[in-house]
Amino acid sequence: MNEERDNYREEDMSEAVKQFKSSLVSGRKKYFDVSEFEGIAEQLMEEGDINSSEIAIQQGIQIHPNAIPLQLKYAQILISKGKYNLAHQYLDFAEQVETNNPDVHLLKGSAWLIMGNEIKAQRSFKKAVKFAGGEEDEILYHIASAYIQIGEIKKAISYFEEALKYNPNNDMVLYDLAFFCDQLGDYESSIEYYNRFIDNDTYNYTAWFNLGIVFNKADMHDKAIEAYEYVLAINENFNMALFNIGNALANAGRFEEAIAKYEEYLELDPDNDDAYCYIGECWLNLDNSLKSEYHYQKAVNINPENDTAWFGIGLIMWIEQKFDEAVVFIRKAIKLDKENSEYWLTLGKVYTDAEKAPEALKAFKQGAKIDSENTEIWLTWAELYRKEGEKEQAIEIIKKAIEKNDDSMLKYRLVALLLEDKNQKEAFAWLKVAMQQDFGNLNYLFDIYPKSLKSKRLIKVVDEFRKGEK
Repeated sequence: MNEERDNYREEDMSEAVKQFKSSLVSGRKKYFDVSEFEGIAEQLMEEGDINSSEIAIQQGIQIHPNAIPLQLKYAQILISKGKYNLAHQYLDFAEQVETNNPDVHLLKGSAWLIMGNEIKAQRSFKKAVKFAGGEEDEILYHIASAYIQIGEIKKAISYFEEALKYNPNNDMVLYDLAFFCDQLGDYESSIEYYNRFIDNDTYNYTAWFNLGIVFNKADMHDKAIEAYEYVLAINENFNMALFNIGNALANAGRFEEAIAKYEEYLELDPDNDDAYCYIGECWLNLDNSLKSEYHYQKAVNINPENDTAWFGIGLIMWIEQKFDEAVVFIRKAIKLDKENSEYWLTLGKVYTDAEKAPEALKAFKQGAKIDSENTEIWLTWAELYRKEGEKEQAIEIIKKAIEKNDDSMLKYRLVALLLEDKNQKEAFAWLKVAMQQDFGNLNYLFDIYPKSLKSKRLIKVVDEFRKGEK
């Protein structure tokens, strides 16, 4: 019976929306009750027609001037259009009439938050929770969503977690927690929340699919494969699960099995150039350049704009020491994706092996400009200067890198370069900074500059640091 009633309401609302749209065309306003105007505006917003939604609410308020649901819906529309001050006028009116309405305070808080006044936002949010009337988890969920809108994911997660205290089985909260923990790289928490969601909705193949992705990111490849297999058991037509099984197998180093899965996927989607690319990468990892190049070529034949395929062919040419050809293919990839720092890094390495230092330096410089967080670019750039006998330039590059990139590896590299340059005082000063940041990377210094192990003064500095840490 309930399902029949819901279907009836949906059909009824669809008819109301249809009638309203007709009234806009004819220019003749039509009467609707409060719930109908509210439903019309909501459906138009979902369709992305904000302007028509606003017209519907304005007409509704003219007919029902004291209807708080319409005042709130209009405030919501105004907030979505960036008209925050006007939204507050309608919300103030609504608050005078219904002081204990949590939706009033929720919308007020959202508006304040977008306007950058978090103190006032939190005051409003506290009132919303206070007047939630047993729906605290729903109110907290919407507060969290408001923080998501302004990019404050960590703050949003704290509200999602608070919501779970009121209702541990709120599916929307569990799903969003899982999703946003994944976004922050907290894979352990993401996996926990997806599992809790799946406990409530075992046959939700989208949740199983997302869980597989998180397992893959967390290097739990067998678990990822198991999750994707559940997806296919629930929905055999969800082909991306088959594709992702191939990815998980490749990430686990099981390249031959991965190739078989990609080929199985290609039977269903024969023109998928990405699948051919991944097969090419698998064959490259299996040291079969011939088969690798064949599959990369298949990819570019299907899609000449596939930069990954051109890059893959470039890698093969580099491995075969065909440096001129490698440069041509890697530059094709760069032309399609100029912002990929890995392409510039590899181009620099190819030029280095081809003994074309000036071109290599330009490539490294461009790569670092695009992505200063790519530590390998800075290290490779400095190493080229060092091999060319330009130690001062190498030191200068690493110091420049440290200004833009906080990776402790750069600091340890600087220590090694300074020790090589007989500048022990500055080297030990940087060593203390590096150890303070990440003592675990100390072995990197010993690997790149083995002579440091024989320096009694350096060992003394390390021992003193260890004692100070205890």
